[in-house]
Amino acid sequence: MSTVNKDYGVDLDDGLDSLTRERLARVEAENTRIAYEYAWNGFTLWCQESGLSPLPAAETTLVRYVSHMQTIGRAPATIGQHIGAIRSVHDKAGYPGEPNPTRATGLVRAYRRELAKAGEGQRQAIPVTAKALRRMVSTLDLSTMAGRRDQLALVLGFTGMLRRSELVGLHVHDVTVTDEGVTLLVRTSKTDKDSTGRAVPIPPQKHADVEPVTLTQRWMELVGPGPLLRRITRADEVTDRPWRPAALRDLVQRAAHDAGLPSWERYSAHSLRAGGLTASLRRGTPLGVAARHGGWNPESPVPSRYARVADRWKDNAMRGVL
Repeated sequence: MSTVNKDYGVDLDDGLDSLTRERLARVEAENTRIAYEYAWNGFTLWCQESGLSPLPAAETTLVRYVSHMQTIGRAPATIGQHIGAIRSVHDKAGYPGEPNPTRATGLVRAYRRELAKAGEGQRQAIPVTAKALRRMVSTLDLSTMAGRRDQLALVLGFTGMLRRSELVGLHVHDVTVTDEGVTLLVRTSKTDKDSTGRAVPIPPQKHADVEPVTLTQRWMELVGPGPLLRRITRADEVTDRPWRPAALRDLVQRAAHDAGLPSWERYSAHSLRAGGLTASLRRGTPLGVAARHGGWNPESPVPSRYARVADRWKDNAMRGVL
């Protein structure tokens, strides 16, 4: 059974020393590496159980695997990620372009249409509104370190329009507080492959419970150097270990539930990022300015999609009719 090594490939004797392998492993984002490793190992296990070769895999093997994933109810996006992982491993192992993905991706498109017709298509995370953010914060126990960390995470995720990985990747030395506000240095991100970094300036807000500048400054004074958001023990003791990205997702969904928000199960960490963008657009911020604040790729259609959501409520045909 083939397994993934640190550079997404397979454990081949390619003459690379351990230090070079370690450096290659850092070429891709950590979250992508983990996801691809999980996908590849799932594929190789299925191949082993099915008596098929995972490397090199035949085109029919990939098609059968995609069909299998549909049968067990995997989401189209998940299947697409698995296809990408399988082809990435083949490319790095000296089989560029294999296996041919044409029929497999065709299956995924047809599957997505079937789900849409059945009303089970992919649903966007619901953007957190400013009002909902305050309700979510109100559910936290702010007498504890965990509660105060969670408050800061919700507020910075929203006002900074940060991706989950960007938020949990912040360190105290990436934060600058001035009279004008708080500036976050996002050192690397999904759209910053060369890690040139971007500064995210956040001005003060009027409500104390969601005021990012004061909350950030007070938190840094409590925790000292190290990761900005950290794991906290059950005894409410702050550790020096960074927070897990999955914990942010759990926090958002739990706070949405506790706040009594409708469809709380559809909230995720992305709801903070999308919510900050949507709130800014509804306030009249130009799309390009809001998208730049959130670090979206200029060619990304996502900000425009949220702009349409904001507009359909702002300029609704039934506004004030009754």
